[in-house]
Amino acid sequence: MEKRDARLFQHNKQSWNVVELEVLESRRHLHQKVNELIRLANTSLLSTNEIRHHLLLGVEAFGSRFTMQLVRSLHRDDPDERQSIVWLLTVLNDRDAISPLQHMSHNEQLPRLVRLSASLALAGMGATKEMVEDQRRRLYAIG
Repeated sequence: MEKRDARLFQHNKQSWNVVELEVLESRRHLHQKVNELIRLANTSLLSTNEIRHHLLLGVEAFGSRFTMQLVRSLHRDDPDERQSIVWLLTVLNDRDAISPLQHMSHNEQLPRLVRLSASLALAGMGATKEMVEDQRRRLYAIG
């Protein structure tokens, strides 16, 4: 009986429609691309311009889903990977990431290190309250 019950939860790829398979493959490709960039940022000697080029290719291929996957990737245990993700988000500087990063940085249910990483990414993007206020003060001083 246990074997029969387990079969109810197994998916047979033959019964999936083409759209479901394409979505699954697209998600898998997105995750692979993001993981590849994190690995490159963490271990390679690529220049910032080369990394930026790879990031822009990811955005071109996946749109805002690419940025959102980078943001979600902050939920990693490895501090070096989180640091690489913060750097990637800073280099990408995509405004679509600001709101989710702000929510993460204020969500006390998330681990402290994840909240800190989200805050660091925001600071790197110049999107913290202090950075915005400081820019306004400079504009007034010049004017």
